[in-house]
Amino acid sequence: MCVFFFLESIKICLANNILPLYHKMTKKSMLTPDSLWYDRSMARHLTLMILKRGNKTCLGVKKRGFGAGKLIEAGGKVEPGETPMAAAIREAEEELSIKIRSAHKVGQLVFRNLYYKGEPETAITHVYMSEDFEGEPTETDELTPDWYDINSLPYNKMWGDDEHWMPEVFRGKVVDAYFNFNEQDTFTDFHIDIVPDECIAHFRDKDFGLPEDGDESSFVTRTASRAVLVDKDYRVALIDATSHGYYKLPGGGIDEGELISEALRREVREEAGYTIEPLATLGYVHETRHKFEQFNISYAFLARAKEFVGTNLMEDEAEDGFELEWFDSIDDAIAAVEKVDTTNMVYQAKYFTARELAILRAARKVLKEQYGQ
Repeated sequence: MCVFFFLESIKICLANNILPLYHKMTKKSMLTPDSLWYDRSMARHLTLMILKRGNKTCLGVKKRGFGAGKLIEAGGKVEPGETPMAAAIREAEEELSIKIRSAHKVGQLVFRNLYYKGEPETAITHVYMSEDFEGEPTETDELTPDWYDINSLPYNKMWGDDEHWMPEVFRGKVVDAYFNFNEQDTFTDFHIDIVPDECIAHFRDKDFGLPEDGDESSFVTRTASRAVLVDKDYRVALIDATSHGYYKLPGGGIDEGELISEALRREVREEAGYTIEPLATLGYVHETRHKFEQFNISYAFLARAKEFVGTNLMEDEAEDGFELEWFDSIDDAIAAVEKVDTTNMVYQAKYFTARELAILRAARKVLKEQYGQ
């Protein structure tokens, strides 16, 4: 599950005079970072920049090209060697004759089977919002802008998907969505997830007595979905990495163009062998790993195991001796992880153990308060 998303180097933020999002440690900034990792061979990467001023947002009539005549947000494609944030800022400044001082990411939209130039393709749109910009949006060769009340937007003049995700963004949420299209440029179905916005815990090397000598402005981010998996009797499943002696929760990296919820289902099926029913959102864990020059963000969920369909472990997971182990209660699962001594274990195991304990304790609270366990 590699990368809901969206990763971006802080160096680019600095180059564009943007306060590094990773250092702000706000809910939104930690949820949807951008990176240079994404594989351009899989999809076209596009951007949108939402300008917001009070209860109004700036939309422009597109004057030419694909979608001419529609009311749209400023935006365009990500050029080679450019990050999504840098592209969103550039496009907004070019199309509206303004200067963006700061922005934050508010979502990722995956458009599947989008017919562009007659051929179906996948387009991933990185959505940003700025309330901090210089100048007044001005007509250019691309757009004729105006301000609209966010509570009464003219969705009938906009792209059909806008009315489904934009209200969530204006309510302060971060969205993760897909829209499936047909040859008539209308979507046949869609799904929208709200990205977890509560930080469960934040770990870094110094928490484990390790030196921090990396330049965090050059770190990239990896995102993942993880599940506290319970059965009908509220037994809890952990994966025992028998070759190393530690436990982990089912889950892993988000693939490009994959929603958090899709990655959750796929990873649990691959590692634990079960289809699932998501029960609750727990939050996210942030890790600052200097040794690997990474920020790791794990979105955590409580889920119920449904049908066993068999595992599909990757080669390295099989070599690590992944075996599913069920514990009679959440307390038993927590006790098992607490007993793991990571003193002489590999670097990653220290993070795995701390992260899983934080997520399990968050799940224990939900199980007690909502399910009486």
